[in-house]
Amino acid sequence: MKNLLRSALAAATLSLAFPAASFAADDDEPGYIDLGQFAPAPKGEFVEVNLSPGLIKFAARIAKAQDPDAAELLGNIRRIRVNVVGLDDSNRAGTVEKIEAIRRKLDAQGWTQMVTVREKSDGDNVDVHVKQLSDDVIQGFVITVLDKQGQAVVINIVGNISADKLGQLADKLDIKPLREMKLKFHKS
Repeated sequence: MKNLLRSALAAATLSLAFPAASFAADDDEPGYIDLGQFAPAPKGEFVEVNLSPGLIKFAARIAKAQDPDAAELLGNIRRIRVNVVGLDDSNRAGTVEKIEAIRRKLDAQGWTQMVTVREKSDGDNVDVHVKQLSDDVIQGFVITVLDKQGQAVVINIVGNISADKLGQLADKLDIKPLREMKLKFHKS
């Protein structure tokens, strides 16, 4: 969980280095889901990162010299949105309902729920949904997290990502839910 949040914050920092433009995803991008807006807690953490195709291409060009595999992976990604929301009594119920509504919407639109984690001992609640193009290509995925430390995390990555590239992403970013997806793809 800490690595996921660390990655989200790293993406946020990177995005602040470039002028970010607001954009609307095309409805014909099958891996995209409208996440809506999240309400920050008055004194809580709030991160929102929206990376457009132009910024992702720019990052791929930078990465190409140092990490060609990362550059290739970025070349297949169209959009990235990350939200990290600190929860308190003022926004907890609304944020939990919004995440549950996103999960229901994904199910209704035919996304495959790949990972479900409900840990009573530490309170973590994680779902990973994917939109598949074929047996080995994902058009997008959505990770939703409610953790015991009072944070909600929602990530939507849109693009054509092969199972092998997803595994590389999981290893490079050390994201546990993605590693679990990698294992499920290799078992299929």
